[in-house]
Amino acid sequence: MFAVMWLGLALGGSVQGNAVVADEVTKGLLRRAQYEQVQISPDGALLAIAHREDDSTRVTVVDRKTLAPVSQVNPGDRAEVQAVRWIGSDQLLISANRASGSYAMPVVMPQLYLLNIHETHPKLLPDTYVGTIEGDDKHVLVEESTLVGGKWHTDLRKLDITHLTGRGESVAVSPLEGAAEFLIDHAGQPRLTWAVDEEGEEKLDVWRADGTWASLNESKTSHIYIAPVGISRDNRYAYLLSERAHGTNVVERYDLTDGSRQVMLSDPTSDPLSLVASMDQQEPIGATFGPGRPVQHFFDPKQDDSRWRMALNAAFPDSAETVVSASADGNLLVIATGSDHDPGAFYLFDKTTRKAQLLFRSHPWIDPAKQLTTTDFAFKARDGLPLSGFLTLPADGSSLPPLVVMVHGGPYYTRDDWGYDRDVQLLAQHGYAVLRVNFRGSSGFGLEFQERGYRQWGGAMQDDVTDATHWAIDNHLVDGRRVCIFGGSYGGYAALMGAAREPALYRCAIGEAGVYDLGKMYSWGDTHRYHYGIEYLHRVIGTDKAELASRSPVQMASMITVPVMLAHGTADGRVPIEHARALRDALKKAGHPAVYLEYPYEGHGIMGEAHMEDFYARMLQFLDANIGPEAHVAAVGGAKGATP
Repeated sequence: MFAVMWLGLALGGSVQGNAVVADEVTKGLLRRAQYEQVQISPDGALLAIAHREDDSTRVTVVDRKTLAPVSQVNPGDRAEVQAVRWIGSDQLLISANRASGSYAMPVVMPQLYLLNIHETHPKLLPDTYVGTIEGDDKHVLVEESTLVGGKWHTDLRKLDITHLTGRGESVAVSPLEGAAEFLIDHAGQPRLTWAVDEEGEEKLDVWRADGTWASLNESKTSHIYIAPVGISRDNRYAYLLSERAHGTNVVERYDLTDGSRQVMLSDPTSDPLSLVASMDQQEPIGATFGPGRPVQHFFDPKQDDSRWRMALNAAFPDSAETVVSASADGNLLVIATGSDHDPGAFYLFDKTTRKAQLLFRSHPWIDPAKQLTTTDFAFKARDGLPLSGFLTLPADGSSLPPLVVMVHGGPYYTRDDWGYDRDVQLLAQHGYAVLRVNFRGSSGFGLEFQERGYRQWGGAMQDDVTDATHWAIDNHLVDGRRVCIFGGSYGGYAALMGAAREPALYRCAIGEAGVYDLGKMYSWGDTHRYHYGIEYLHRVIGTDKAELASRSPVQMASMITVPVMLAHGTADGRVPIEHARALRDALKKAGHPAVYLEYPYEGHGIMGEAHMEDFYARMLQFLDANIGPEAHVAAVGGAKGATP
């Protein structure tokens, strides 16, 4: 009864017509994964499994051979588990937090639990946990802020987990001001430390043999960022993901003994998208690259671990596989797999027998054979810039399908990928082709590609989306008379700008949690509240008021004549609800009222199960009315309005 009343409050006064009920396909795709994480104990005897039970994630320890329960941690109602790590074979570290009240997302600060599997109740650890020390089951590393010369610095301390009341022993103090992070070697020695200042500039220091810190990078002068990502098994080398002023990013190896650097991997069209770890998870041995389906490359393909990883790739030819956990001897591995048509599964692989055993499918109710595959494509934008993206077609290929152009959020530091996408599957399984493009500004293609998107909101970035849409139409892959544009956050902005700028191309537009008045980003939301946020806004959208107005959907409402659907959470701190309300009012004043949805207690994105089911059911109804099988737009000379 409470859930029904809550939904009614969410939609009261915002939506005309009767309630909409999601179909079973939609409900199944929107359900959270049942199995989220699996970690094997160092001795290989136990598995720690983070799994959903009712509305909460719990961690259950089971016997590896029989799967019989041994112990369990329940962080509480509506809990979310971020990390599960073994400390020795008898103790488990769990990071978890909880939602509170009516909020859909967790708002309670994360807590760290230390579970001894032979005891009933876990211990509570300091929430400043950093990591463990190889071969040491009695200590953990934690961070603490400390005053040095009147300025705050980060102190790395070693804490005895059998005496949690003390502060522990100081290992090192970062020379960098503010909240710094450490890269720690396998002996527990910090080797690099880095921090980002109030202006968003990175400083990276390295620990020298003489016991002092030395600068390795300052982005304010180098104009690039360098991220430390791993240490070699012998503690001699650190691995870095390094930006380049020109071209794509690279993986570098930094010699901690003499300071020399060597590029280990690079690709002319793609940044390193993720690292590939050794079979025992102790060191990086390669990286994956795009821009289409990810491909693994190795520092030394002839090295034993590299050959094992290539053998695993061959054993799972339709999936991207990742080793997520390993026994101490490296013989037993937990492998996570997934693909464009498979939301994921966990396997136990035995190196001695060379056999893989299916443990769990993340979503047991989803049949990968019934999901739809995605193909990648490449083309050139109108100014000649090479672009790439992904197209997913519905199962019925008897005629040209209607198209939904789905624009990713961000727009920077994120990208569309080949892997499983719930929204793509939901739309495609209801008869819609789905097109996604990594427009300029997207991550994964180098710093220059990202910077091409600066101050191009509603400009060249929007042109890239338009050009991708025309690519699909011109290649006779979709019905160009039935195209809708949809996105969340920046994608919601792009959806409405597409409707304003291309009224003959798009028959409808759907914006969720979108920015609709660029000028208000300097006064609404949380971005402008920090010095770094102001610097970011200056860099990516600029300060010219006339330009910001000319690229804001609120100011262009009279040009948006196709049907529009808007959805927004009332508790969105990043893009406040005022953006949606302002556009709703402007469209109504212009004589083109939108279908409008507000969801209470939702933040930046719709996360509550009941709210998601309502939103996607209404979105499908809206699409069906405007570009679906019954929407004969060519016959009537335009798209039909829709009011769910």
